[in-house]
This record gives sequence, structure tokens and C-alpha cells, in this order.
Amino acid sequence: MEGIPRDVLTRLEAEERARRVANVSYEIELELLRGSQEYRGEARIRFDHAGQGEIFLDFRGRRIERLEVNGARVEPDWRDSRLVIPAVVLRSETSIRVVYENAYDETGDGFHRFVDPEDGEEYRYTNFEPFAAHRVFPAFDQPDIKANYRLAVTAPEEWEVVSNTAEEEREQLGDGLVRRMFRWTPRFSTYLLTLVAGPLHVVHRAHGDLPMALYCRRSVARYLEPDEIFGITSRGIDFYATLFDQPYPFGKYDQLFVPEFNPGAMENAGAVTFNEQYIFRDPPTENQRRERAEVILHELAHMWFGNLTTMRWWDDLWLNESFATFISVLAQSEALGYGDGPWKVFNASMKRWAYRQDQLITTHPIVADVPDTDATFLNFDGITYGKGASVLKQLAATIEPDGFREGMRTYFRRHAWGNATLSDFLSAVEEGSGRPLREWARLWLETASLNTLSAHWAADGDRIHELRLEQRAPREHPTLRPHAIEVALGRETGERLVLEAIPARIDGASVLVSDAFGRPAPDLVFPNHRDQTYAKVQLDAGSLRYVRERLERVEDPLLRQLLWMSLWEMVRDRKLSSIEFLRIAGDKLRLEPDLELLDSVLERVHVVLDAYVPEPLREREGQLAFVAACRNLASAPPGDARIIWTRSAIAVASRRDDVRHLLAMADADADEQESTVDQEMRWSIAAKGIAYGLEGADDRLAAEAERDPSDRGRRSLIVAETSLPTADAKTRAWERIHGEGYGSLKLTGAAMRGFWWPCQADILEPYVGRYFEEVRRVFDRHDATFARTYARAMFPSYRADPGVLERSETLLGELDGSNPVLERILREANDELARTIACRAFALERETEPAG
Repeated sequence: MEGIPRDVLTRLEAEERARRVANVSYEIELELLRGSQEYRGEARIRFDHAGQGEIFLDFRGRRIERLEVNGARVEPDWRDSRLVIPAVVLRSETSIRVVYENAYDETGDGFHRFVDPEDGEEYRYTNFEPFAAHRVFPAFDQPDIKANYRLAVTAPEEWEVVSNTAEEEREQLGDGLVRRMFRWTPRFSTYLLTLVAGPLHVVHRAHGDLPMALYCRRSVARYLEPDEIFGITSRGIDFYATLFDQPYPFGKYDQLFVPEFNPGAMENAGAVTFNEQYIFRDPPTENQRRERAEVILHELAHMWFGNLTTMRWWDDLWLNESFATFISVLAQSEALGYGDGPWKVFNASMKRWAYRQDQLITTHPIVADVPDTDATFLNFDGITYGKGASVLKQLAATIEPDGFREGMRTYFRRHAWGNATLSDFLSAVEEGSGRPLREWARLWLETASLNTLSAHWAADGDRIHELRLEQRAPREHPTLRPHAIEVALGRETGERLVLEAIPARIDGASVLVSDAFGRPAPDLVFPNHRDQTYAKVQLDAGSLRYVRERLERVEDPLLRQLLWMSLWEMVRDRKLSSIEFLRIAGDKLRLEPDLELLDSVLERVHVVLDAYVPEPLREREGQLAFVAACRNLASAPPGDARIIWTRSAIAVASRRDDVRHLLAMADADADEQESTVDQEMRWSIAAKGIAYGLEGADDRLAAEAERDPSDRGRRSLIVAETSLPTADAKTRAWERIHGEGYGSLKLTGAAMRGFWWPCQADILEPYVGRYFEEVRRVFDRHDATFARTYARAMFPSYRADPGVLERSETLLGELDGSNPVLERILREANDELARTIACRAFALERETEPAG
């Protein structure tokens, strides 16, 4: 296979091009024919040009049929995804016409084509962030060369065709084809243009004068919940328009659920595309509904922050995503009336993701250096989303909500329809709040990693004599930051834990909390009550003892979530053994009334079992967790609790007898009128049956395939088939993953997910070394999206083995800067593997220590 041409734009190239190009417009004509693997296009590009020398358009097509510049035909100089326009043909007002042919993509980026296995219908959609618009049409593909666009699409008459603006006119062409012309768009960046086409199911509504619509495939239309989605959207529009003092900026608002989508969603101006995981084919938990609401509100926030006003380059990507993350949780809390619940979920998901990312060897400041578009992919991470949002939340609390709101309003008034930088944002917030922020930005945005807070106290009798807060930083990143927090003091009175919150501030290594003097000696101390700052919290010995014994007496669910987060981080820092964490979970989760919290902590239990339990103890601990899940399932009421415990039982089953129990449970449940074992669970159980080589597993797999012939079923079938514990099955899967693939990135990714199983260590042994032999060739031969997916999914992380770590470190040394994307992935995988090895050793040592 030929190598993939390098397709990357550097920041310096983008800055130089932006100085020479202005007032850009694109007229794009596409012909989409049913059954075709290719499409034809014509692009007319007009722009003002200044400066000397040639200039280039980004374009990654298959064939250019004709190139004209200012009306004269030019022989294309087209190399490495760049269409070079010679200086001699450029004018101050330049027009370019390109007639071309292109192929659809299979990776979910660019222009993706999907055929529904249930009904054979075809669907197509674009996904351009951060650097993929030029896969569909020639473009100055960078965020600070904004443009106006007019799209014309020829497609089958019965298809829906959706873009950023409404359809303006249509022309009947015969043979069942219609040419649709869309209105000119307002100015926005290339990555925000979109096109979705196919026999889509559509539901129309209006919010005041604003047209809204929901779209999805016909085969999943029965699962769409338009009333809930439109309700969240309408309340979000009103909330943001008032908060920002800016009306919704685009002429319509469409939300489209598309198959095989890579991200959770994409904020295309006026036409957001969503991953179909947010159409619930099985009964969802409240957690899943809350997550969907957050994603809906996140993408809606981007219509203002990101689309109306756009970062100049990808080094300010964090501000785009952090702002939308923070403001969407605020909208859930206030516009949807969810109270503190969204902040609890934010801590359990986004903030936990940020803490993990910020402790990797590849940690970086929130404001990261992004020298090129390849580096952009690496910064769609927990620091960009979770840490940035946490810091914005802290900033809003520090300067008070009114000041933050006025700053946002100033920012939008000043930079609407343009590009802006972090400096522009800070200037606006300084002006709105009257507070200087440059030192705050230096400490929080320009330095890496995170601090750890702890409380140390002494009593004189039953009263606090001294309470001191301490702050630590990693040796490699020694910055100590200002933290404005509340210290929770909990003291048992009768059968209740009574909490008292004391405001405090620490900006150095230690501070005395004078307001605590003379207060009753506490049973529990937590120095980040209400989760106001971004820092880990290490519990003192007395508080840890209280959590072990009486966590259920903490009535505040957010505080319980924060305590669980501390326990989790203490396991990762080897301050608490993984076995002890599991014992606390076994004792306390059966008593947990908050199902959202239960769901999030059980997810941590599953990770602890998979990663941090020593190999000799894995079977024992898995069995204990499985028995507990089944026991709690048996006593759980119908609804979310039963779904959560069923999912947990499936996740922790790690013995053949456990999997047999699941199979029997699925069979018995199928006969019940209200089934708890949904189709997703049935697929997971079937895959485990295959992986553990149980009798009758093949027949069960065939039955599930017949029961669920959808695209989800097709992916699940590939996972299960790749899980087969035979040398032949692994050889076939390995060769196909590295060869022709399974038809799309999502399908090949399913094969990757089914490949590694800890219970198949002997069969998989040869492939551990082969991964390190193949991964560089994958980057040479495949699209960047595929290569990144492969590098992460096929890394043999299930083997917590120093030999694997040594082999990976050797490869890393051999790269020597030649492949920064692969280097980043390997460094992070090695860091996590080293932590896994250390945590397992710590737990085993604690387990074998003599009693007393």
C-alpha cells in the first residue's frame, strides 16, 4: 500500500497566508448519486489577495479535471494536499474555479458515506474539525480566514439535504435528481461548514421565529425523543441569549444524529451533528439523559462562543471547548433547573478526566503550544475540556457572576463575526469585572499539572486548637497556585453528620485557618467543599477512617462524590491500596441512594479491577465484585438501579462460571414482560461467552445477530468474532485489521476492541511484540484518524508487565522526534502502564504485610 501524503498546516504558514488573503467566498457545487463511491464537485473561490509570491489552497481530492484562475486555464500544481497557485496569475481580486472528482471517506472525517445494513439506505455527512474541509473542496482551511459559502447539491429527490442555511431554490433535473441551492451563509470558518444528505427522518418545530429541526436515519427514528430534545434546546437558546446579551446568531437550528460519527458532536453553524449514541435504543438511565442534555447545551453554546466569535488559531482551542463545557453545566443547573446535580456529574466525568490527563508525563498548560494541525488532534483532551472548564468556573466564582457575565457580553459585542485570542477574552473579562487577571492567567493557564491539598489539625480537648491547609505540587511542575475554597468540618451529632463550611484561601505551601480555632473537633475534614477549585484532595487519617466506616452518613451527594474522587486519586497515588478501595466500595455502594453517583463510582470500580488489582488477586476480587453486583441487582427496584447493577455485573464477570450465570440471566430475563437485560447488554454477554469459550456461544451469537441486524449489531458481531479464543481467529483478525479492514473505521475499531482479552494471554502473546513492529508502518500507510485509533486501541495495556513497558520505551527512543503524534500516544500509554505496575505492586505488598 502506498503511503499517505503528509497533510498538515503549520501555524506560521497559516499566519503568513492570513496576511495575504481576505474577503473570501466559496460557491460549491456537489453531485451526490445513489450507489456511487465517488462524487463530483466544482468550487468557485473569490478573495482579495496581497503580497508577493505563490499561494496555496488546501485540497485532498482524487482528481482535478479543470483549474481556472481569473478565467484562464492553468495546469494544476498539486502536491501533498496543496494546490499551488502561481504568483504570475494572482491579482488583487482573484477568482479560482476548480472542477474535480473525489471519493467518500471511511473514517468519519471529511465526507463520510454509510449504508444502513437494516434497510440498505445510504447516508452521507461531513465532519471538518479541525482540518478536514479541504477533503471535500479546495479551501484556505484555517479558522481565521472566515468566509461566506453558497452550496448547491444535486441529489435524489427523495433525500433530505441539510446544510448551514435553509434551501433557497430547487431545480428538477430528471432521472429522479434535484439540484438544491442553499442561501449564502454568514461569515464563519471552514471547519464549521456542513452537509448531510440521505433519506433522513425529520421533525420540525419552531422556537419563536427560529426554525428548528431534528434529523436521524429512518431505521432509528422510532427511538428519537423530539419533545425532550427540543425542550432542552429551547430553554438553552433563551438562557444563552440573555446571558450573553446576544440573540441566537444563525437563521435556523438543526440537530442531526448521524451514524459512525467520531466525536460526541460537532458544532457546525446552524446544523449540529451528533453521535447516534445519544439516540437511546435501549432504556437509558438518568445519567445518560443528563449527559445528552450537557452535549446538546455544549454544542448550542458554541453557536456564540466558537462560531459567532472564533479563536484565531488552534492554540486557543481550549478556550472554545472549556467555555462551552463550563457554560453548558451552568445552563443545566440554571436553565433546566437541575440544581447542584450537574456539578456532581461534572466532577465525576470532566474533572476526573482532567485530573488524569494532568498527571500524565505529557501534561501541558491549558494554553498549549500548537505548532501545526497535527498537534491540534492531541489537544482535544481532558486539559482542554475539563481543566479549562474547572478554571473558568473558579474564575467566575472569584470575580463573581456579575463580573463574569459583563465580561462575556463585552467579548461578544467586540468580536462578533470575527476572530479573537485569549488576550482578547481576558481584556473583556477584566473590563467587565474590574479585576486584573494577568497573574491569574499566568498561574492557572500557562503552567502545567495540578496541586494536592490536605488538611492537618489538632484538638485541645474537644475543640480545634489548630487547622492548617497544605498545598503540594509535583517536583517536575512546582507551581503553587491560589485556591479560594471552603473547608468542610463534619461532626457527628447523634446519628447525623452535621457539616459546617469555613471559607479559606491558600496560595503558598501552607496557611493557618484561623476561623477554625475553637470549633468542635471534627470527625471529617474536606478542604474543597462544593468543589470550588481544581486540585486533588488527600484525606487525613481521621477523615479516611470516617469514610471507611460511615460514608453513608454524609448527606450531601456532591460531598460524597468528592470523597469518592479522593479515594480514587489516593489509589492512583499509592496512598490507598486498590483492594481497600474495593472493600469500601463493597460496603458502601449497596447503601448509596444517589443513582448518578452510584453509576459513576461503579465505573471506577471496574477500572480498579481491570488495572490496579495485582494479577494473583484478580480472580478473587472479580468474583467478590460479581457476587456483590448480583446481590444488589436482586434487591434493586425496577428502573435505573437495576440497569446500573446489571451493567456492573456484566463488566466485572471474569470467571467462566460468572459468564455462565450471565447467560442464564439473559435467557431468564428474555421471558419477562419488562426486560432488564437490554440488547446492548445481550451483546456484551454474548461476546464474553465467546471470549471464555463457553459451550453454545456460537449459537447465541447467531441468535443475537438475528435479533439485532442494525449497524450496532454488525459492530457487536465483529467484536464477538474477534474475541474468539483461537489462534486462527486472532490471525485472521490481525491480518484484516492491518489489511483491507472491515469497511469503515468504526467497524475496524470494533475488531480492535475485541482483540485483547486478559483471559487469552497465551494465545495473544505473539501479538504483543508485533504491535511494536507494526505501529510505525500503520502511521506511514494510513490516514491519521485511523492511525491514532490503532495506536491507542491495539496497545497491549492489559499486560501490566515490565517487559511490555521496556519494549514500548525502546520504540519511543527509536522514533527520536520523527512522529510526534505516535510519540505522544506511546508516552501516555507508557506512563499509565508504569502507574498500573506500581499500583499493583503496592496493593500486593499491602496485602501480604503481616497483620498488626
